[in-house]
Amino acid sequence: MADVLPPTPGKLMIAGEYAVMRDGGACLAAAVGELVHARLGAISPRPTIRLTAFGQTMLVPLPSAGVALAEPAGLGRFVAGALAFLQQRHGLTLLRDVDLRAAGAVGGSKVGLGTSAAVTIATVRAVLASQPGGEAWPAAGVAACARAIHLEAQGERGSGYDVTTIALGGTVAYRRSPDRGESLPWPAGLHAAALYCGQPAPTAATLARGTIADSALDAIQAAAGALMAQWPTAVAADLVADINTCEAAFQRAAATAPWLWTPPMAALHEVVRAAGCVARTSGAGAGDCVLAFAADPDLVARAVLAWQARGGSAVARLPDDIAPCP
Repeated sequence: MADVLPPTPGKLMIAGEYAVMRDGGACLAAAVGELVHARLGAISPRPTIRLTAFGQTMLVPLPSAGVALAEPAGLGRFVAGALAFLQQRHGLTLLRDVDLRAAGAVGGSKVGLGTSAAVTIATVRAVLASQPGGEAWPAAGVAACARAIHLEAQGERGSGYDVTTIALGGTVAYRRSPDRGESLPWPAGLHAAALYCGQPAPTAATLARGTIADSALDAIQAAAGALMAQWPTAVAADLVADINTCEAAFQRAAATAPWLWTPPMAALHEVVRAAGCVARTSGAGAGDCVLAFAADPDLVARAVLAWQARGGSAVARLPDDIAPCP
């Protein structure tokens, strides 16, 4: 017996990078695509989660009382952390074998869609689904649980926006301390594509590498706040201008924190701007994706074709690939 669960999306940050790490910080992000696929297998006395990601497969067994298990590496620690957390905090034990398969790679490298957050949420939902009759939690409950798991597994670093966005689906305005997310509609007439710059961003290392000046973070947060306030009602051309202001704030931060900006990112920005779009660095910088925004879908299509002509990849189209709210 096998049951296929709804796919878990990835995420793309639109505005609020780094400033969202502070108490009271906020950001805007979108849940996109189908990043992790989960299938429940047979009931087992010792269930195991098989995780396949980035060309590798590992088995993560259920925690056993009194038996010390070696901590799995990489994404496996998020699976193991979820199993232990649900068992210890909620009395929920995985009852069936699970197969998890993560996509979101180009040439075997991550592209910045939040694979660890998606794997964490997929594991939580698989444990719930394995219960007799299937146990359902609201999306906000899954987000809160997965945030705690993810934060612990990655060494208490991160804002939690990625987990919340993936759990809630749609376009999400996320505010930190207290952590909460609100799903917003995608504005009519706004178009974007996420293009992979060809270089994965070492997010954990980037977060730990150095500090960004408070004045730069203030500018990033002010720009993100203005965009979020306009998001539900403004016309697309005005939103594109606000998004450009968000990018200008990031560029000022990168001028004093050069690890945020790399030659592959610069090359992609050049292609996007030459196509007539606004280029918006997505997330932590130092690699991963750049968003091409425009009010004219033909301009976005032109940016995609120009980047593909140089051997690059498009990993999402917005709003077409925005994941629905569960």
